[in-house]
Amino acid sequence: MNLGQVILIIAALVILSFITLSVNSMFLSKTTAILQSEAHLTAISIAQSMIDEVMTTSYDSATVSKKIYDSTKFTPVSRFGPETSPGINEVTIVTLPESPDTSVQYKSVTKYNDVDDYNTYRRYYYSRSLGTFGVVDTVFYIQEANPNQISTTPTFFKKVVVTVRHPSLMPPDAGRSYNPWQGGYYLQLSDVVVYRRYF
Repeated sequence: MNLGQVILIIAALVILSFITLSVNSMFLSKTTAILQSEAHLTAISIAQSMIDEVMTTSYDSATVSKKIYDSTKFTPVSRFGPETSPGINEVTIVTLPESPDTSVQYKSVTKYNDVDDYNTYRRYYYSRSLGTFGVVDTVFYIQEANPNQISTTPTFFKKVVVTVRHPSLMPPDAGRSYNPWQGGYYLQLSDVVVYRRYF
């Protein structure tokens, strides 16, 4: 082999290396986009199922067994979350964050009986393809005339906000460590619960 052939072989290997690198980076960016899309769709599904779970409970612990016509009878904001001394109809002790267990339903389904029990509730959700998601619930009263305004006093309207976090929801160049309970990258869904006092 002469010098010219060696130079041609080296040049061919360099070109092949560049082509391989560009193909690999293309596959990596496509895979990242696919995983981010799947994470977003899964997070939306998780958040919606969490909202559906909350919506199946009573509006307030005061409305579990009777009709209330005066909003001052509802649970004050300072007592949102699981009751510390539950009555006969309610046992709200759930260890948080609640771990994913595919053999039984989440304890919140059977232990919580009203919307504000879910305030600060946290759970893990496990996906076979994406791993573990962190889910956090927040509940607060809102003003009847303006659903975007938080009310510090009880009203006939409560807003439920479900926040879902997962590492794939973060941009690849975020440069931050992932925390399932706080951080800047998340997906949120919310809904308003209305107590129909006139029916």
